[in-house]
Amino acid sequence: MIPSLQKAKQLWQEGIDFRLKQPYDWPIYKEYVFHTTGVAEAAQKIAEKTPYLNSEKAYIVGLLHDYGKKYDEKLTGKFHAQTGYEELLKLGYDECARICLTHSFPNKKFNDKYYASYRPEWLHWAHQKLDEIEEYDDYDRLIQLCDMFFEGMSKVGFEERLAGIRKRYGLDKEQTKEQEKYTKRNKTYFDALCGMDVYKILNI
Repeated sequence: MIPSLQKAKQLWQEGIDFRLKQPYDWPIYKEYVFHTTGVAEAAQKIAEKTPYLNSEKAYIVGLLHDYGKKYDEKLTGKFHAQTGYEELLKLGYDECARICLTHSFPNKKFNDKYYASYRPEWLHWAHQKLDEIEEYDDYDRLIQLCDMFFEGMSKVGFEERLAGIRKRYGLDKEQTKEQEKYTKRNKTYFDALCGMDVYKILNI
């Protein structure tokens, strides 16, 4: 189940308002708005080019994929995939909750070594929940892909996004190898599904 478009936008705004009321600065506010709306719009545009995906659903799950970032991970120790999953599931929006989890793990059977910036308890939780999913669907894959097109305040190719991730978290290329492999796989899949390069769809 997913919320209506109006409800999704309300939840998105409530998440922003919650974060801004916390007793610490949120210097990435503009980046968060740019990223989440960017992912939503990219998912919608790609879905429109496919033969069967619902573009409004793609927009909604894209808009809420980072809902858990209403909490600062470093200051609270809360994993954004887990908090987003748990809070949206509690509201009855299981499909959005699922995307909060799956967007961070393009390989359902991921190797912990490729998530060096994540806490062990976060990864343990993710393994448990991902084991409950039989296989990813096209909305999982779509948001995984679109999440890789936004770095800072720019819409970019996934190669530039990966370079930004490596720099931000002090990772080497080996540590983002899995992300690169599965992002390439997702892009190839949607290129074929859309009958054109998704970079052209998104003007990247």
